[in-house]
Amino acid sequence: MGAGSMMKISASLYAADPLRLAEQIDAVADHVDSLHIDIMDAAFTPEFGLCERLVRDVANYTKLPLDVHLMLRHPAKAAVRFAEMGARSIAFHVEGDHSVSEISNAIRHNGSLAYVSLRHTTHVSELEQFCDYADGFLFLTAPAGGGPFDDAAFARLEGRPSGFPTTVDGKVGLGELKQMQSLGVDTAVLGAALFGSGDASTRSAEIAGLVRVQKQFPALDANQAFIVDVNR
Repeated sequence: MGAGSMMKISASLYAADPLRLAEQIDAVADHVDSLHIDIMDAAFTPEFGLCERLVRDVANYTKLPLDVHLMLRHPAKAAVRFAEMGARSIAFHVEGDHSVSEISNAIRHNGSLAYVSLRHTTHVSELEQFCDYADGFLFLTAPAGGGPFDDAAFARLEGRPSGFPTTVDGKVGLGELKQMQSLGVDTAVLGAALFGSGDASTRSAEIAGLVRVQKQFPALDANQAFIVDVNR
């Protein structure tokens, strides 16, 4: 994250209410920078994620950029399909027997950014060999498909290669935002923090305000910053 930049928020649609998806997209649209799309195959992860048809409908519905995260055992074909669909970025994992360079080249050829991703248990040093094929990095900060936030994520982020846009994804909440911002994280993917309880519009506005306050007053902790923003 460049000097003077503010961390961006991406709304994870996997955490939204599937029966009210359009309504929930509208609720957060003014306060987030993009929509995060989890594609899962119940092989790389224990769960299934969103489907291609739904993503196509979302792309036609909103003007927000779409960032697709492929948690697939075999991501090559899906990477091309979602890039052709117009996704701003495609994140895919290094874990597996596929060619990172070939997938990255295919994504770039079709006009999207290629983000190289790591499970929360994969050593950060694995990224060094893929820098030539990465337009950015995505770090899972919780187990793929669900689980608690991994506090070791902060140390892993400190060891990442420099100079690359960085996204964090996985049970990131208000308590983690300040430290993520201090580590130069560019984008935080939020799911339950936006859609889990209460009104998503109100929550997204409050969180966007929290990020602004923490940039202006970095000494404040999350709870202090939250109070300052709400009572402005």
